[in-house]
Order: sequence, then C-alpha cells, then structure tokens
Amino acid sequence: MTSATSHGSPAESRPKLAAIVLAAGYSSRMGQFKPLLSVGNRTAVETVVHLFLSAGIPDVFVVLGHRADELRPVVEAVGGKPVWNPNFDRGMYSSVCAGVAALPVETDASFVIPVDIPMVRANTIRRLAGCYATKNGSIDIVYPVFRERRGHPPLISAAVLAQGLRMGPDAMLSTLLASHEATSCDLFVPDEGIRRDMDTLDELASIRELAIHRDIPTPLECEAILAERRTDARAVRHSRVVAQVAYRIAAALASRGVPVEPLLARAGGLLHDLAKGEPSHATAGAQILRDLEFCKVADVVALHTDYPFTEEKLEEAAIVYLADKLVSGEKVVTLAERFHGSLERFRENPIALAAALRRREVAEAIAHKVESSLGVELHSVVGESLETERLAGRARDR
Repeated sequence: MTSATSHGSPAESRPKLAAIVLAAGYSSRMGQFKPLLSVGNRTAVETVVHLFLSAGIPDVFVVLGHRADELRPVVEAVGGKPVWNPNFDRGMYSSVCAGVAALPVETDASFVIPVDIPMVRANTIRRLAGCYATKNGSIDIVYPVFRERRGHPPLISAAVLAQGLRMGPDAMLSTLLASHEATSCDLFVPDEGIRRDMDTLDELASIRELAIHRDIPTPLECEAILAERRTDARAVRHSRVVAQVAYRIAAALASRGVPVEPLLARAGGLLHDLAKGEPSHATAGAQILRDLEFCKVADVVALHTDYPFTEEKLEEAAIVYLADKLVSGEKVVTLAERFHGSLERFRENPIALAAALRRREVAEAIAHKVESSLGVELHSVVGESLETERLAGRARDR
C-alpha cells in the first residue's frame, strides 16, 4: 500500500471512470427508507448522484432493489442510471455485482459508495480521480483518507471489479479489497464526509446539520488541513485561540441580528495562519483553500493581515482580522497590549511603523463597530479565560 498527497498535478490523459451507488437495501437499521430521506435540499440518492456528476463522472449507476419503483424516477430525473438487482435480499455485495455488470466495457475504474454516505465533497472525487490517473495503471484501488482513517468511496480498477464479479453475490467487498492491499493507495482528503453515514436518526440529524454549512470546513477538516500542510505548531495553537475569539464575537453579533456566520468566522480563525512562514502568507493560505474549493473561508484568510475596513458593515473577514489582533501567542490581550511591542520595535523604521499604526487603526475601528453593534464593551465578549481551550489545544498536539 502506498500513499499520496491530495495536491498532485493531474495526468494529461484521463481514464474512463464511473460510479456505482448502492441503494437496494431495506434500510432496516434506520427504520426509514434512506435513499429518499432529505439531506439539505435534496434526497440522499439525489445528493450522491449529483456529487459524481458535478465532479465530472458522467456514468453514475444506482443499484435498486427494495422500493425500486419509487426510486427509479427520482434517479432518472437527477441524471443517474438505474440498475435492477434481482438478488438485493442477499446483501450489499449482490448490489456491487449488479453495478459492476452494468458498467460499460470501456470503463477503467469505478467508485463504489453506499447511498447513506451522502456528504462526500465533489473535490474529493476529483482528487481521487486525479490520483488514479497519475498512477498510470500501477495501482488498483485509491482510498480517501481523513484523519488517518479510510472512508468512502474507494476508486477500484475494472480488473479488480471483474474479479469480484466472479466471486458471486454472497461474497464481501472487504474481502475483495483486502486481497489487493499491495496495489492500493491512500489519499489524504480534508473531507469529514467520507466517514459520515446515516444509520440512525441521530446520525441523520448530524448529517443534515452538516449539509447546511457544506461550503465551510468543519473544525476537524480545518485541523486536518493544518496537519497535512505541516503548519507550524505555534501558529496552530495561536489559531485555535483566534478561532475561539472570532466565534464568540460572531455569535454575539449574530444573536443581535447582524448577518454574520459564526462557523465561517471560526474556520477563518483556525486557518488564517495556514501558510505562516511563507512569503505573503495570507495570499498563499487563501490560494491553498481555493484549491480545496473552500472559497468563502479563503476570502476571509486573504484579508486577515490587511483589511480594508469601512463603517458600512461587519463581516467575517473583519471579525477574524480583529480576533487575530486580540491574541498574542495563545493569550487574549487588549489592542494596546498587542501593538505596544511592534510600535516600539518599528520606532526607527518609518515605513514599518506606519503599517503597524494602520493595522492598529483598522483593528480599533472594527472593535468600535462591534461594541456599538452589541451595546457592550468588547472585553465582556472575549474577556473570559480561554485557558480551557488552550489546554485542549495542547492536548491535541501531543
């Protein structure tokens, strides 16, 4: 088994890929028919089919069994290709076989995913496809990996799938995949969705909550991005405190009707120093996030060192800019404390001194806007001790 990074360059020629969505089961653990449960503004089956189509996979085969007559028109309407599994009562692998049998002969490899894992990101599918292409036939399976654990969907070569078809409908997919471990590849993806299924009502509720803010990386995804990029440990600990401060300010403003998103402010705080140490680290960090298709948080990160504040509105980028200036190392400080050192250090450097004064002026203007919007002083929002969060961050580092 080998591993790969998630930001390699794509190959010039692309293999022909397909996707097999397993939607034939009884949904017995859930007690409700999972393919037709709502996830965001789509059903689960619509969400998964749309995932692959939006990622550039044109052939999406959805294997039907239980309640097939209800599911077929939904699948067809969203652009999927229904496949009937007459043996669906024999278990999931029978649906794998039905899906494989339906693949066009020119298919080089196919994704395989259960319908109850609907929160995978399209960027993950594109990166898996790109990884498979760059390996140029030297591997049989690419697994997405989040926080050092594999998830769905694996991308499996047609040769392996053909072998699996010969094993018959009562085999197990895990057995087939394990027999090709030597020619498999793990690919890091900052995608919590690869491990999020919906077997229970609590899991369904969690996935629905995740779907609401799908364009914002979760805290675990942010931590995974920082780890994969090997961001300096001190910058990571600083960022965790900045994220807490930004979230508190944004949550307080949102409770007063100011149109800001606390989760976006928190993600921006966690990732603002993603590229710390690189030239123009705000711009570099934003580009990394745009490559990962986290464009909203990229816009926040891009402005955290030089924010063009106006009195007209408060937004998440302004909140993160302010939060960053309220944290020195891992300690929450006042703006006066934060800027005292730099103003003293740049006393004999007029250009650097002017830039520091400008940053302080912007931070003070944002702080004043926050206070006038909330009707309270800023320290009453962020002044509580964050020692618990700092200690938790240190524990995560160990």
